[in-house]
Amino acid sequence: MRSLNPDRATEREDTIVLGLDPGTDKCGVAVVSRQQGPLYQGVVSLAELAEIVRRIAEEFAIGEVAIGDCTGAEQTHDQLAQAGVELPVTTVSEELTSRLARERYWEDNPPRGLARLIPLGLRVPPRPVDDYAALIIAERLLEQTG
Repeated sequence: MRSLNPDRATEREDTIVLGLDPGTDKCGVAVVSRQQGPLYQGVVSLAELAEIVRRIAEEFAIGEVAIGDCTGAEQTHDQLAQAGVELPVTTVSEELTSRLARERYWEDNPPRGLARLIPLGLRVPPRPVDDYAALIIAERLLEQTG
């Protein structure tokens, strides 16, 4: 997990959403503020998800959780409930999040040298981008709630 800007955690006057992109063995996690943008991103194993969500809820004033609607969504709902995570949960469409996550990764981490010549569609990020998919899921919920 990596915190993008831990100082932002103290500013709690706007809507903050926890985005989750569950998979079969790992889950992308992102905390997004309506006013400040991304605050935190990480990729965690499903086994440690409930504990990570508890820690994030302590650090950030999470108003709602957005879970992607595809692989592992129902299991993630159950896991959070069993762990006693008491936050409103909304299921959000994951349509095109994988492609958008790769694009967003390359925007934040532009290739250097000769790698710049490889077309975007042929580039493969050097790490999982589930956290970027979670970021997009959280942003979609913020867009829906206006």
